[in-house]
Amino acid sequence: MMSKLSISALLFTASISHAELSSLNQQEMQQTSGQGGADLSLTMSLNHRYANDMSLTDISERNADGKVINAYYGYNCVQDIQCRFAFSPNNHKDGDNQKWLVFKQIQGTVQIDKFSLAGTTIQNKDGNPQTAMNLSFFDDKPLKIRNLGFDNLSVETDDSNVKGYLQSSVYSQYKAYSVDANGKKTTFLTDVPAFDKGTETGFMGLNMHGNLHMNGDLKIFSYNCTGASGSRC
Repeated sequence: MMSKLSISALLFTASISHAELSSLNQQEMQQTSGQGGADLSLTMSLNHRYANDMSLTDISERNADGKVINAYYGYNCVQDIQCRFAFSPNNHKDGDNQKWLVFKQIQGTVQIDKFSLAGTTIQNKDGNPQTAMNLSFFDDKPLKIRNLGFDNLSVETDDSNVKGYLQSSVYSQYKAYSVDANGKKTTFLTDVPAFDKGTETGFMGLNMHGNLHMNGDLKIFSYNCTGASGSRC
């Protein structure tokens, strides 16, 4: 499966013309403070045109007004059989043949235009100030979910020629029957409806498309950190 991951960060630091390094003891480190942070953006794309075409810099093409005129998150896999995730629950077998739960035509693009990473101070369980990492999310910069999911799910079994997760069966024809005036039943093959014809076999699919709006801070810290000598922070 093809994937594309893009992360950009802008770090804010102080410019110093000259500096000398010196070691700090435990007490000096506790008394040291500073400021800084990063504005981040994140895009993850799998089995989409955006994931496969490295020349694209955004998941959508926009006009001068910022309106999307061409989306780059359409399904784009050279071979459907390469865009799968499969596992064997409890190593289940049918005789000597392994059985697999196969997610077919997995795809998706997730993008967040901006979230911030910075340091902050919290009051720990002992009532003392403690440093923590602070992630900030903004309501006007939603998490964009585009065409995320899989086409169908199936249970496949190994055979002597191919592994179950490489089975490439598609819907083509099915057995039907007719009954004449004398009650005689005749069985024959007929094409499946156009909606299913040529698609990979399976029994369930999932697709998500939308925006997830988040606003607030997520503070990450060590619960056991007291700042005392020998504590792990």
